[in-house]
Order: sequence, then C-alpha cells, then structure tokens
Amino acid sequence: MYGDSITIGQGLIVTVFSMVIVFISLIIISYFIDGLKLFSSGKKEGKKDNAAKIEPVKDEVEQIKNENASSEAEDDMKLVAVIAAAIANSMGVDVSDVQIRSIRRVKQSSPACAKVGTEEQIFSRL
Repeated sequence: MYGDSITIGQGLIVTVFSMVIVFISLIIISYFIDGLKLFSSGKKEGKKDNAAKIEPVKDEVEQIKNENASSEAEDDMKLVAVIAAAIANSMGVDVSDVQIRSIRRVKQSSPACAKVGTEEQIFSRL
C-alpha cells in the first residue's frame, strides 16, 4: 500500500487514524480515573462526619482572620510611619511637621524585570 512515496491522502489517513487512537485512549484513561474516584470515596456515612468536622474549622479560620486583621492594621501603621519619615527626610523637616492625608498605591506600568534592571543600573552608578 505505501511505497517509496506517500501521497497527501495516505498521510491524512494515517493522521486521522492516529488521532482516533489517541482520543480513544484518553477516554479510556478518563473512565479509569472516574472508577478510581468511586472506589476511593468510601461510605456515605463518612460524608456526615466530614460535615461535623467543618464547623470547628470555620471557627478556627475566623480566629485566624481576626488575628491577621489586627496584624495588618499594625503593619499599615508601620508603613505610614516609614513613609512619613521618608518624606520628612527628603524635605529636610521634622516628622511632626509632615501631615499625610492619604496613601494610594500607584499602579506599576512596567514589568518587574524592567524595574530590577533599572534599579541595578542606578545602584551601580552610586
């Protein structure tokens, strides 16, 4: 059937046949994985036990969120103090003379790698 030269039609037949085999094997693997999920899921009663375990976890998550909120507030205050000190130092005035009304994050227009390259060039000249 296939001699020294292969026509376009014969190439397409081989391509379609190969794709069909790949898709059939993927479907078989998919069903095999679904079967493993059924065997490993366990009893239906276990799901009720999991529901009971979820409630204490939710309480712990809320406690962690509250702790993180207080630490974030402290971090924000530290950030404001550092920014105020930097502004006061650059202006040559006392920190108590600087009044910060709002702090907004500026959207970064350049990628991080460009920023690092610029910083390297600046610091290499210092």
